[in-house]
Amino acid sequence: MTDSEQHTKLLYWAGVALGPLAWGINLQGIYALAHFSCETTRFSAAIMSAVLAGSALAGTAISARAVRRGAGAEWRDAQGGGPRTFMAWLGVGSGVLFALVIANQLAASLMINPCLR
Repeated sequence: MTDSEQHTKLLYWAGVALGPLAWGINLQGIYALAHFSCETTRFSAAIMSAVLAGSALAGTAISARAVRRGAGAEWRDAQGGGPRTFMAWLGVGSGVLFALVIANQLAASLMINPCLR
C-alpha cells in the first residue's frame, strides 16, 4: 500500500472520527467552563461549541468528498470498494448527528443559567 492510498483511506474515516471527538471535547469543555461562566458572564462555552460543531461538519464534508471522489474508483477496484464507501457514508451520518448534538448542547448552555446547581 502506498502513502497516497493510505492517505485517501484516512479521508473516509474523517467523519467517523471527528464527530465523536468534537462532541467529547465539547461535553468536557462545557462542564469545565461552567464554574467560570457562573462567576463572569462570558460566551466562551458558546464559542467553543460553535467551533467544535464546525469541526464535526468539516469531518462530514471530508467524508462526503471522499465518497464523491471514490465513486468511480469502486468500479475499477478489484475488491469493489464497498467497505470504504460504507465507512464514508457512516462518517457523513455520524458527523451530521454529532454536529446536531453539539448544537443542542449549545442551545442548552445559552438558555440555562450555569449558576443553577
